[in-house]
Amino acid sequence: MIRITTGSAKNIKLKTPSIPGFRSVQEVAKGSLFSIIGDGVRGASCLDLFAGSGNLGLEALSREAAWCDFVDNHKEAEKTILDNLASCNFLDKAEFHFRDAVKFVANTEKKYDLIFADPFYQTTSHTFLMKNLEEILGPNGLIAFFHSDNLKMEKLIKDTSLEVIDERRFGKSYFTILKKKQ
Repeated sequence: MIRITTGSAKNIKLKTPSIPGFRSVQEVAKGSLFSIIGDGVRGASCLDLFAGSGNLGLEALSREAAWCDFVDNHKEAEKTILDNLASCNFLDKAEFHFRDAVKFVANTEKKYDLIFADPFYQTTSHTFLMKNLEEILGPNGLIAFFHSDNLKMEKLIKDTSLEVIDERRFGKSYFTILKKKQ
């Protein structure tokens, strides 16, 4: 079971999609991430890529983010996220995009303050995605990228203006927080 941990939708239980290989971000990891982001979530424009259940974007909305675009290309994820948005009363603060995450990022004109990316861990080739994330990240924005230990973040961001500002490990799962170099 996953739930919203803080804010206006605190303790609302979220549905999870029946997608092979789906795993939700652990509550302890989510709590750690939002502790690092702190007040940076208030009023933020967010993007939740490979959204699955919408767990990260919904948490951001509960903590007073202004908007969140959810992107996933599984029908089960679409239904789950729309149900979770309705349960949390956030339908007016979000939009679901039924698209491949890489294609969405490559074709959007929007800029985001917070980008959450939680792809399937067996996929480790994200160079094109990272280059495009750099383009849509606002000037003081952050990217939270969830991954396994076999993803080499430094290699992935080598030809970008992104830099690692924090990384945390939770069992076999990691998240790395990135920003643009100043």
